[in-house]
Amino acid sequence: MRTLFLIISFAVLLVSCKSTQSTEENRLGKVDLPENSVEIDASVSEIAGAHYRLFNEFNTLKINAKLNYQDADVQLNPNVDIQVEKGKQILLSSTVFLFNVKVYFSPERASFYDTFNGTFYDGDYEFISNFLGTEVSYENIENLLLGKAFYNLNRYKYSKESDKLLELKLNRFFIKLLLGNHNEITATEVHQNQSSNKLLVQYPVYQTAENLFLPKEIDIHAMQKSDVRIKIDYRKVTVNPTLDFRYQIPRNSKEIRI
Repeated sequence: MRTLFLIISFAVLLVSCKSTQSTEENRLGKVDLPENSVEIDASVSEIAGAHYRLFNEFNTLKINAKLNYQDADVQLNPNVDIQVEKGKQILLSSTVFLFNVKVYFSPERASFYDTFNGTFYDGDYEFISNFLGTEVSYENIENLLLGKAFYNLNRYKYSKESDKLLELKLNRFFIKLLLGNHNEITATEVHQNQSSNKLLVQYPVYQTAENLFLPKEIDIHAMQKSDVRIKIDYRKVTVNPTLDFRYQIPRNSKEIRI
């Protein structure tokens, strides 16, 4: 069975860069984030302002979600509990075939364990950045869950191709943001240079939960040699609850190297 980490963390961080190449051939090394002084086009800045005004502030979120994962060999439909303390930590928990899976993110730490394989990873984001060839941070993961632009519109030099299309080139990737009538993200397309690999993340439906603008559904399609499809349905959202972020890797788990 695939590492359940890929399932529970939506697979978007690793599956988009999978290919027939070896791990070492895929590694490009760490790429620095752009400086805040990057000059942003005025038209893009206007879109950015409208986009970020959609999202009210919050301290914590609890999301009960249904996840559908499908590839050529596996189909799973686990329930997933998502806890977010804004800007600080994210905990994802699920039970698959009576086995526990947990994923924990903070600005400094990326970690997971699954009791099916009895394995765990506990480290930072470097392995994700190395695979993708561009920097990935806690902020990017939080943005994905909240429906915000994956890479900050005010810190990266996007080009405006039309009223509803922004484009960004990062190393070997071309990123397209498709916008809705209120400058919400309806789709993010990631194309890998000199490859047929493509990642499509769609937000077909949004919702207002306790005055907070959030996705209702997230659809992920990794188009490659072996396609992967993931659908996340936010069934229930609770804003600013008291949350428990206790996360402890089980004893006797075997550490894996990614």
